[in-house]
Amino acid sequence: MIHRINNRDISGIYEHRKGFLDVLPMTKNAIIFLGDSITEYGQWEEFTQNPKVRNRGIAGDTTPNLLKRLSAITKSQPAKIFLMIGVNDFLFFDRHQIIKNYAQIVQRIKKESPNSEIYVQSILPVNPTIRRIQVDNQEVRLLNEDIKALAVKEQLTYIDLHSLLTDEVGNLDKQHTRDGIHLNVGAYTIWKELVTPYFN
Repeated sequence: MIHRINNRDISGIYEHRKGFLDVLPMTKNAIIFLGDSITEYGQWEEFTQNPKVRNRGIAGDTTPNLLKRLSAITKSQPAKIFLMIGVNDFLFFDRHQIIKNYAQIVQRIKKESPNSEIYVQSILPVNPTIRRIQVDNQEVRLLNEDIKALAVKEQLTYIDLHSLLTDEVGNLDKQHTRDGIHLNVGAYTIWKELVTPYFN
């Protein structure tokens, strides 16, 4: 996936997933998980056993692409949106551009779906000891500080998953990943336990 993202060769897979999501039914007051492959690969509907939950993650997504598809999310006026986006952006943009895009996403949601509760989630580091990935985990940490500051400014809930899945040197802990970037079921279990108290 990283190779395809790096070479801008994700349009077929991305558009295939996006096409399905555009036509799937979305009831009002849904609970949306929104993001990239980290979100998409979580079986959120079954895992949470909550009929309101909808997975709107797309592998390879970036903040600019999410902005382009955001109206399909907001038009249904979801009750809650759990947002995690930004790690793929590091292949194209610096941290300052990413947080600008992130702020636009938040502002668009607030404008287009003003009653939606927005939960901004920390993005996760990678583990370069498992696979060489062009992401600087120090920049990931700094971006999370920016996201947290944005949450304070916009009066949103910030959810810190980063600290729970990171090892002592700031990498994604080996026990939570096989490929250095995506999560295993143990990590998704931790994530689920962290976010489900916000459902009600």
